[in-house]
Amino acid sequence: MKNSTGRLKGKWKYLVIVLTITILIGLISPSYISAGNNSQLQAFVTRFYQLCLDRQPDSAGLNTWVGDLLSGRKTGADVAKGFIFSKEFTDKNHDNAAFVTILYRAFFDREPDASGYNTWISRLNSGTSRQSVVDGFVQSQEFVELCAYYAIVPYAGYKGPTTVVSGSGGSISGSSQGFAQGNKVNFIIWGDDSGMGRPGGRVNGRTDINIFVHINLDTRKAVLVPIPRDTWASIPGKNYKTKINGAHAIGGVGLAEAAFEQFTGIPIDFYVITDFDGFAPLINYLGGVTTNIEENIADKYTITINAGTHHLNGDQALAICRSRYGRTLYGGGAYARETQSCMLLIDLLMQKKGMVNSGNLAGFLNGLSQFVWSNISLSQAQAMLPALLSMGYGDVSIQKFNSWPQTFGKASAVGYNEAEKNAFFANIAAQ
Repeated sequence: MKNSTGRLKGKWKYLVIVLTITILIGLISPSYISAGNNSQLQAFVTRFYQLCLDRQPDSAGLNTWVGDLLSGRKTGADVAKGFIFSKEFTDKNHDNAAFVTILYRAFFDREPDASGYNTWISRLNSGTSRQSVVDGFVQSQEFVELCAYYAIVPYAGYKGPTTVVSGSGGSISGSSQGFAQGNKVNFIIWGDDSGMGRPGGRVNGRTDINIFVHINLDTRKAVLVPIPRDTWASIPGKNYKTKINGAHAIGGVGLAEAAFEQFTGIPIDFYVITDFDGFAPLINYLGGVTTNIEENIADKYTITINAGTHHLNGDQALAICRSRYGRTLYGGGAYARETQSCMLLIDLLMQKKGMVNSGNLAGFLNGLSQFVWSNISLSQAQAMLPALLSMGYGDVSIQKFNSWPQTFGKASAVGYNEAEKNAFFANIAAQ
């Protein structure tokens, strides 16, 4: 009995050691992906109550759905179908037009585009079942991305990749000469919500990071303005408003550039866009980046990391720029990650500008073209280079216009005062 007790104690001791090591690895691991937390899942389920049933959730129903998602018994598709084919929804007897519109709002978080809308209506009118239409929506890339936003599995059998590929196969090509404001440069940097197995890329993804950049070539000063992805804005040529990050998904870079020009009131000289598959290997290509993180971050979906100065590899830098949960500084949430992204870009400029000069500029741009898409021309890059190479940290600022979370109809978005926003960007243009 004594020996048996001793062996048992030894096993417990070994188990405690194993558990302790496992916990420590989890605590110090720089980046990991896991299932969504309770608040994320509540938000995911609540939007279906609001968009499909036109009401706030009852606590019992909400808790049941969230519990099933947390346990893995249900997927995002199960939730979506559960609402769409519920008696409460079917009793509303929506016609095909209303039905498809609700699917776009609930499954894609946007208003329907004309082409897609007409296609689905035609199929329904030709006898395609609503079940088949819903299957098409839940198997779509947009629904996968919506579920990824809330850190849940989109449908049974989904096998999303867990590693970042070596490059995105980007392209840098442009023929413009000079800049619209003469000695002032205005361009937009987009972080596209695509890659890591998500098709679309620069073609039809949503721009979840939007950074407007203004550079005065005479004063050699630069301003970075993060524009929240959920900013409620008019889309050129469309008779509705939506979140500004949707412009790229609706009409590609041309429409997105026009939307941001309209929003800022400033002509945009060129764009730079990357995605998950481009950004992480870009950082690795440049040798990583050292940046300061001013608060402990515990975002279960992307990264757990302590406050302090860290040298980040590509995966870690991507996680930091995506992290919005567990954030309190800079306005918290998405506001925090937008500011953090700006700070990281400034660090990149300061730390990597020594890699390029007038002699190797063309080759340097060719190297970057593995990871980004841009319509900047070589002559434009040459015109900017002296100013960029001369800048120190004190020459680059992050400025923000006043905005706040606001509901527009049934859409949770970001609102602002139009006159104040216009005055803000007019001031930016004058700097």
